[in-house]
Amino acid sequence: MKRIVVAGNRRLEYTLIQAARSSVLFQALPEGAIRVYAPRGMRLRDIDQMVRQRADQLTRMGRDVDRKLAEDRRNHPVSDGSTLMIEGAPHVIRLSRDTRVRGVAEDGAFHLSLPRPEDDQAVRAAIRATLSARALERIRQRLAHYAPLIGRQPGRVAIREQKTRWGSCSVKGNLNFNWKLIMAPPPVLDYVVIHELCHLWEFNHSPRFWTLVEKQMPDYRVWKKWLKDHADDLYM
Repeated sequence: MKRIVVAGNRRLEYTLIQAARSSVLFQALPEGAIRVYAPRGMRLRDIDQMVRQRADQLTRMGRDVDRKLAEDRRNHPVSDGSTLMIEGAPHVIRLSRDTRVRGVAEDGAFHLSLPRPEDDQAVRAAIRATLSARALERIRQRLAHYAPLIGRQPGRVAIREQKTRWGSCSVKGNLNFNWKLIMAPPPVLDYVVIHELCHLWEFNHSPRFWTLVEKQMPDYRVWKKWLKDHADDLYM
C-alpha cells in the first residue's frame, strides 16, 4: 500500500507492507524509494508518525544507497568485454542487438542479445532476468537432491533480489533465494539450499540446526565464510 506523509516542507511517499511481525522495519531503496514493514493491525497514523520522525534519517539512508549503487556500478561494468561471474567462473560479456532478450553462457563467454545493448540499465535488467531463470533452475535441481536427504519438502520456491539475505524460509515452508547465488561457486549455492531446507526442521539457528546443516555439508563453514567474505563481489 502506498502512503504519503508530510514532514516539515517535505513530502515523503512510502510503501507499507503489514505482516505477521512484532516490530517496524524501515528500508531505504534506490532513487528515494522507502519501504516500511509493520505489524499487521498497527494503526496507520502511528506508522505515518514514525516515518515523519525518521524523515531526515530515511533521506540520508536513501542518499547512501544511491551513492553505493553508483559506486558498485562503476566497479562492476556490464559493457561488451567486461566480466561476469557465473557459477564461480568468469565469463566475458558479449552484447548483440536482437528483438528479444536471450542470454547463453558457453566457453567462458556470456552471449546476451537484447533490443538496446547500448543501454546500461537495460543490459543489467536482461542479465538479472537471464541469471534469475538459471538460478531458479539450478536451485530446484539442488532442492530435489537435498530435500529427500534432509527429510523435508519445501512449499513454494521463489527467486528474489534480496538486499541483505541470501535465502529465507517462511513459517509455511516457502523458500526464497537470492538470484545472485548463481554467480557464486556451486558449493555456496548448495550451502544456502541446505541451510534453508534445515529451517524446515529447526526454525532458528540453534546448535541443533547447525548440526543438521553439518550432517549434509561437513565443510559448510568454508562456504559460509566465503559468502561473507565475497558478498560484495556478487554484484551486478
